[in-house]
Amino acid sequence: MPHSETSPRIYVLGLGNIGTFTEHALSKIPALQLLQYRRNSAILFLQDGNGTINELNPFLFPDPANGPNYFTGVISDGVTLTQPFHATHKGFASISPGLLPRPGCAPEPNSQYLLDILPLSPRLNATSYPYTEVLQIQLEKLAVNALCNPLCAPNDAPNGFLFSISETRKGILTEISKAVLVLPELRGVGGVREQFVVERLEVTVKTILVKTAESTCPMVRNLRAERETEVRFTNGHWGRRGREVGVKTPANGYLVEEVVRSKY
Repeated sequence: MPHSETSPRIYVLGLGNIGTFTEHALSKIPALQLLQYRRNSAILFLQDGNGTINELNPFLFPDPANGPNYFTGVISDGVTLTQPFHATHKGFASISPGLLPRPGCAPEPNSQYLLDILPLSPRLNATSYPYTEVLQIQLEKLAVNALCNPLCAPNDAPNGFLFSISETRKGILTEISKAVLVLPELRGVGGVREQFVVERLEVTVKTILVKTAESTCPMVRNLRAERETEVRFTNGHWGRRGREVGVKTPANGYLVEEVVRSKY
């Protein structure tokens, strides 16, 4: 698309598996360092976990008023990283981005630009949403990933393994449900309770497991290859949010420790 003088510049950042970056290493990514002093920059994070932005800001963007416009969302396409900077597109689906609000700061005049142009590419199949809707999409996917990945990975098992541990599965989803239902950013948002009660989460997980019973999740493959995992941004995220809202999440905390131990 032609770039005009009135259009903001857009940087496309290929960060790979975000779980492979420590907090400090995130701040050393050259593409992010280039944006450190560009107030109107736009950064889009599409990832399975949550919490990257909160860990990145203290290093590169400590002042929200002068930081970038963050966009966050979910990509549900099937993509496999076969080697560094080489990915195979295995399943066509969609991208669901949205603008992350900055507390106490009004949106930048050009902040909508990225959300306007992404849907223009048919291959991306992108639909932008208000942040509260994007957050619900993220949290639902995060609930599934926080269950499938850390339970299958230490057991080196396909997703179908989860059918054999129904009580464990329900215990983890119960912690997640309790945390989501008291998140301040979703207070008063319609439909949240119906979407995130344990029974509904169980249906969502079972539907996915039936379709992917023979598949192996990314965390299994990462442990096999002795790579870092994204567990601190999945189950670790539920632990952090639980502490913030007064919900205990011992099962999620245990899974973080279990996956970390499994690396050695």
